[in-house]
Amino acid sequence: MKSVLIVIFFTLLIFSSTAQTVFKIEFTGYTGSAPPIAASIGSATLTQNGLSNFAEDHCTGDGFSVNSWNTGDYIQIQSSTTNFIGPFTFSFDYRMSDIALGNFIIQVSTDGNSFSTIGNLNATNPSATCNFLGPFTIGTAYNNQPNIYFRIRKSDEPATALNRLRLDNITLQATAVPVEISYFQTEVSDYQKVNLVWETISEINSSYFEIERSRDAVNYKTIGSIEAAGSSRTRKVYRFTDESALFGTNYYRLKQIDQDGSQQVFRPQSVIIEDTYLPFGVFPNPLVEQEFNVKVEDSEEAEFKLLDFSGKSIELKINKLSQTILGIKPSEILRFGSYILEVKTLGSLKRHKVLMLK
Repeated sequence: MKSVLIVIFFTLLIFSSTAQTVFKIEFTGYTGSAPPIAASIGSATLTQNGLSNFAEDHCTGDGFSVNSWNTGDYIQIQSSTTNFIGPFTFSFDYRMSDIALGNFIIQVSTDGNSFSTIGNLNATNPSATCNFLGPFTIGTAYNNQPNIYFRIRKSDEPATALNRLRLDNITLQATAVPVEISYFQTEVSDYQKVNLVWETISEINSSYFEIERSRDAVNYKTIGSIEAAGSSRTRKVYRFTDESALFGTNYYRLKQIDQDGSQQVFRPQSVIIEDTYLPFGVFPNPLVEQEFNVKVEDSEEAEFKLLDFSGKSIELKINKLSQTILGIKPSEILRFGSYILEVKTLGSLKRHKVLMLK
């Protein structure tokens, strides 16, 4: 009756991603008040210990400055990496005036008590210009933490009270993989039906999936969509059925769209359908009614021309019944005799003899 060749791929699909900002403190509109100070992007709070004499003093824009640093004094930023995946990078802009400040260490912690040093600021060479420090990289051990703390801490002798350390653009970035897929499976379930199944390991701010299909693995068309989980740290299985797959090779791929509109496209999978249940051509043939069907490789790309015995072209009304089957109704009554149906699809031209019995 029919034969199908199924190609199924199981593979771990880990995809590249772009850096996303966990938080950024830009001090826009800051007027010199004492901390706490909230982040301008993301969620974070800047606090201090042992410091005083705060002022607005620009670095790259409105900036935060403080003097009278003593050993052990620090500025602390508290945030969270929930729904973010590392590695992470921490950086900031700084400026000081004409007196050396000494040395600072950059530290990180997940509990606010036990800190690890990730970098140093040697503020012994005064500069009137703004400098970038970092990025300091921390690894995946800091993934999805409800709390994360960064400190800029004075590590040696006191500085003169006249000198200020100016800070701006304190930033934490992460490689936040929007969707991580463990497998994508395609299989034929019935005549011209292909089931697609995929599993996500984690999702971050995902909105929906688009399912796309192609004949040549180059030009894809969207054939459906499924709402995504949003944010999830557990495995989730999705299913979609293509009810009218193409004859021959079908390439399927997933396009994932985030809540902010950004997209990622996953590698395509393929399935080959060989169907001999209905032959290519016209059926029924010979005709006893004025309407007939034609099976082609792809109904969306097919062109038809019906010619009578004299070579006259007869206008046709075409109704798509499935991806490969079209209903044909001539615009005038067919008389007894032979006709030629020309079918052009996928670059090839086929001619079928159609016999009308009455």
